[in-house]
Amino acid sequence: MLSRRRFLFGLASVACLGLSREAKAAVGLFEPFTLGYVTDAHLCIGQPDSYKMLQESQLFLQDVVKSLNEKKVDFTIFGGDNVEGPGRDDTNWQLFIDIAQSLNNPWNFVLGEADVSGIAPVDKMRTYGPDWKGKGIESKKSYWSQDPVAGVHIIGLDTSRTNSNTGDFGRAQGEWLKEDLQLHQRRFTVVFSHHPLLPPSPFDSGPPWDDYTVPNGANAREIFATSKYVRLVVNGHVHVSKVQQENNIWYVSSPSLAVYPCAYRLFHVTPEAINVETYHVSFPALIKKAKNAFISCALAYKYSSNKPSTFAAIAEGTRLDTDVSLPLIAGKSVQALEKKKPQKPKGEKPVKNGTQKKRESQPESESPNPGKSDLAPENPEPKTAPEIDKKTNSKETKAQSEPKAESKKNSPVTPKAEEKTAAPSAGENNDK
Repeated sequence: MLSRRRFLFGLASVACLGLSREAKAAVGLFEPFTLGYVTDAHLCIGQPDSYKMLQESQLFLQDVVKSLNEKKVDFTIFGGDNVEGPGRDDTNWQLFIDIAQSLNNPWNFVLGEADVSGIAPVDKMRTYGPDWKGKGIESKKSYWSQDPVAGVHIIGLDTSRTNSNTGDFGRAQGEWLKEDLQLHQRRFTVVFSHHPLLPPSPFDSGPPWDDYTVPNGANAREIFATSKYVRLVVNGHVHVSKVQQENNIWYVSSPSLAVYPCAYRLFHVTPEAINVETYHVSFPALIKKAKNAFISCALAYKYSSNKPSTFAAIAEGTRLDTDVSLPLIAGKSVQALEKKKPQKPKGEKPVKNGTQKKRESQPESESPNPGKSDLAPENPEPKTAPEIDKKTNSKETKAQSEPKAESKKNSPVTPKAEEKTAAPSAGENNDK
């Protein structure tokens, strides 16, 4: 009997027939899939808010899980800082597991520094190893790989260091990565790490911004570049939305769930393109509260002591960082995805005799994108739509740091790959 998955895989194969031999070799043969990505949830019980909405963290995570269940998602990845420390007797982590298990699609996770930090030292494999083992990952290390759907390979790296904002990519992990890529050729490959391996602006500049990156991240990027099939690398940690490209690989920094703009991502992947969509939690008043806290944090003042509110625009990203189609075929251009606002229901008019007029049947509002849920409102703040970030050693320009009203039409933009110099040799912190 022909299953739905085999049928879709056949359609993907037919679609690939129209591609050049080079294109098929570059993307591999796989069926279209949708990936849910949620990072920096900072789930915890009984801690006060800071610029992180810790008291709302459980509400936000439950809201996102409900939203993901209403969408056609093939699998979900939690991108690290999933909890604000495991908690006494791993209370926070057990609550996270309880909520994540409500997903109706397979899920997995990588670690961030908050997951492994706390009053008492955290043994990564004692705390998190049993949950990876429950997903069929037999490993004594805190990094892993698996094949969630036919023709697709995903890799979860561990860049976390205890009580440190700075990440690490150790030599042993690098050797494992080389071997894993060699063993899983001809599969479209997506890599996840909590810290950015290609830092977005302004985190690509000097202190204090480089304290939030992986100093030896260039070592990982060099390994990615040896494979034709690594085409997407996704991170969290820095709480900003940014899309960059290097060596035909898309590097996507994603927004935080517990920190403004309180959002998560969907990645719709076909052999031709990766469509990125950004959704927010369903509580506009709480998003506004998160923004007020965010523009009062220390980094906002370090970004602009005169106008710290401009840091919010960095977190929001532009249209080409939030809702965008990223081509996988050479010669195609980046394009913003159009988001349509849902129609408002018409109000009822009273009749002269004082009785209520019967409700007229209204057609359902047109969804902005297939599978989108009404739980996720439009971004409460206006966004700009300039070109994709061009890396420089200077700060963002005024046009990038101050949000402007969106233009109704976005013309295609062709991004330029950015070359990064290699960083110092890697340490061993994540290989222990």
